[in-house]
Amino acid sequence: MRAVRLYVAIYAVVSFFFVSKVYALVQIGVLLVYPVLKLYNGERGKAKWMKWFFYLYYPIHLLFIGVLRVCIYGDISLLF
Repeated sequence: MRAVRLYVAIYAVVSFFFVSKVYALVQIGVLLVYPVLKLYNGERGKAKWMKWFFYLYYPIHLLFIGVLRVCIYGDISLLF
């Protein structure tokens, strides 16, 4: 974890100066995930419905994004 945090921090600094300041802030946001991961105790959750929620959510949200894309950009091909 320390090596990953160091890598992300260096990447964010380089991005800040050479790419985009907003993108660098997003990269720093990646570091906020580590405290949440430390809270995980290795046990499976009790909510059995979550599995089915994500089985449905994933394809439905991709379909919604595809429809939104066609609405915004018109009838365009799948490959640009």
